[in-house]
Amino acid sequence: MKMLMVVYDVTFDDDVMEALAACGAAAWTKWERCLGRGRQSSPRLGDAVWPGFNCALMMMVSVEEETRVREALGAVHRRIGRQALRLFGWEAKTLI
Repeated sequence: MKMLMVVYDVTFDDDVMEALAACGAAAWTKWERCLGRGRQSSPRLGDAVWPGFNCALMMMVSVEEETRVREALGAVHRRIGRQALRLFGWEAKTLI
């Protein structure tokens, strides 16, 4: 199993959610209004100086699901630009 985490500009929430639905990713946890700064992006701190914020979404997937999610979000990433979406993944197991 893999744990995937996608962090993206809230402006593209509909794009991300549609891509996940289209590839069959049915189980996930989402955090809205995440603040932060990437290495190649401006800060998104939700204030007048640094407006905007991100969303973060995490999901546990099988190897087959990982491929579908990666391809679906990769298409969104290429369409919206390099600074607006990042996908991370690591090995995971259920403990309880």
